Amino acid sequence: MKITTASWMSLIFFCSCFARAQEHQRFISFDIPGAIDMGPTSITPDGRITGLYTSADGHQHGFLLSEGKFQSIDFPGSTETGARWINPRGEIVGEYTDAAGKIHGFLLIKGTFKSFDYPGADSTVAFGIGTNGDIVGPYTTLPFTFHGFLLRRGNFTEVEYPGAMWTLPTMIGGQRIVGGYFDHTSTSHGFLLNHGVFQEVACPGYSHVFLSGLNPLGDMTGGFNSSDGVLHGLLVKNGTCISIDYPGSTSTYANAEDSSSRNIVGRYLDNAGKTHGFLLVRENEDETR
Repeated sequence: MKITTASWMSLIFFCSCFARAQEHQRFISFDIPGAIDMGPTSITPDGRITGLYTSADGHQHGFLLSEGKFQSIDFPGSTETGARWINPRGEIVGEYTDAAGKIHGFLLIKGTFKSFDYPGADSTVAFGIGTNGDIVGPYTTLPFTFHGFLLRRGNFTEVEYPGAMWTLPTMIGGQRIVGGYFDHTSTSHGFLLNHGVFQEVACPGYSHVFLSGLNPLGDMTGGFNSSDGVLHGLLVKNGTCISIDYPGSTSTYANAEDSSSRNIVGRYLDNAGKTHGFLLVRENEDETR
């Protein structure tokens, strides 16, 4: 049975206002030595960061940054690997490309990889894993159509935003799933699926919203385009849209916020066209006194 049914209601969740990121904050840029580009994708409450990077030979790898040390993540025998999310238990999900060029999802637990595919899919990508081990992501069918899936206790269920051309779930927390969907004009929109009910997450006056992260507090992260076409990072907190921009960057995207220190990880593009990772350390005023 699909998660979406004709009886479900499609709601529009307009964020109450648009604000700049908090005054008390500091950005930290980081790169894997020798990487051409990189993109952090998730962060745990204890500060472990996962993501992906491109090495000098042009191949993509996953990575784990823990206690200041980088560790590459490569599915055995793969030509490309991407690490998309790590949950507080240290379970990592992502995707890899095999020697034949097909993309599969993977789950990495305590050094052991497990490959999986949505039944009949042309490709499968695992974007997010919840604390309880639930996994979400997109799969494709020919001719190149994206659909969403939920993998719970070994069973797959479809996740499809009503009327969407493509649906891409990215993260799950309990009974809530976030992600993005594309309408038939190929415009992206953020969505929240909360206990079976879809809501569009929109920031008034801004377009191409896409959500990549959800933490246990309900904060959502992602990106949007301003009227000049520039990509900005996005934090949605208590119905408020907060813009995030790495200083001096030409574009920024916020992938994830942890639920403990509220630090945010993502990527930014410099003036030379290179992509770097960033950590945004956010502090309340009381914490800086």
